[in-house]
Amino acid sequence: MIIEGAFLKIPEILINHSDPDLLYEANITNLFTNAVILELNARNIDNPLMKIHMEKRYSKNENIRCDIYMDFSSFINDEVYKAYEIKSKNWIEAKYFGGINRNKGSETKSENAGSIIYDMFRLIYYNHNNEINEEKHGKYSLNMFNDNPQKYLAYSRKNGEPRTWIKSFLSSGVHELNFDLLSEPNSIRRIFVGVNDLKMKLKIRNTIFEPIIQKENYISFYGYLSQIIDYQLIVDGKNINKDGSN
Repeated sequence: MIIEGAFLKIPEILINHSDPDLLYEANITNLFTNAVILELNARNIDNPLMKIHMEKRYSKNENIRCDIYMDFSSFINDEVYKAYEIKSKNWIEAKYFGGINRNKGSETKSENAGSIIYDMFRLIYYNHNNEINEEKHGKYSLNMFNDNPQKYLAYSRKNGEPRTWIKSFLSSGVHELNFDLLSEPNSIRRIFVGVNDLKMKLKIRNTIFEPIIQKENYISFYGYLSQIIDYQLIVDGKNINKDGSN
C-alpha cells in the first residue's frame, strides 16, 4: 500500500521541519510526493519521478485539475490486489489547514468542511464523466491540520444538528459517509458551482495519524487519508454509481 505507507511517513517529516508555522498546502503536497518516492525507491522501482504527475487534468478537454496523479501500472497488477482495493492509477486531492496562529483568514469552519467534501465530489464526478475503468483507478482525499480539526471544521450546524459526514472521514477504518447538499448553508452550497441538488453516499477507508499527547503552545499535526471505495450520487436528479449506471 504505497500511498498509505507514504502518508504515514509525513508526521516524522513534519515534526522535524525547521519552521512548521510557515507550512502551506504546496509544502504538504511536496512532502507527500517525496514520501511516495521513498516508498518507490524502497521497492527498487525504476524512474519513480515519472510515476507522479502534479496538477493533472481530469480530462484533456477541460481545465479542471487534480492535485496529484500517480500511475503505478508498470508494476501493480490490479487483479492481484483487487481484494484490498489497491489500484494502479490514483487520483489524490489534498488540503492543508494551517492558518491558526498565522492569520485570521476569511474562510469559515463550514467552508473548510465544505472544501473537503467538494474534493470527494470532484474525484468521483469528473472521473465518472471521463468513463475511467473503476477497477484500475483509486480516489483519495488527503487532509491535514496543524491543530485539532475541531478548530478548523464546523462539526455542527447552527441549529445544533451534528454533521455526521465530518466524523465519517475523521475516524480510522471503513465508514459510510452520507451528505445532502440541501441540508447545508450557503457557505457550503456556493462551493459546488453549477450544482443545485446533491446527495452522496460513500464507502470510504480512512488511514489517520493523530497525536496521543497534546501539549499547549505546541504544534501537533493531524492527518486523514480517505480512499473512496464505493459511491452512489444523485446530482441534480441524475444517478451516478460506481458500477457505471446512471
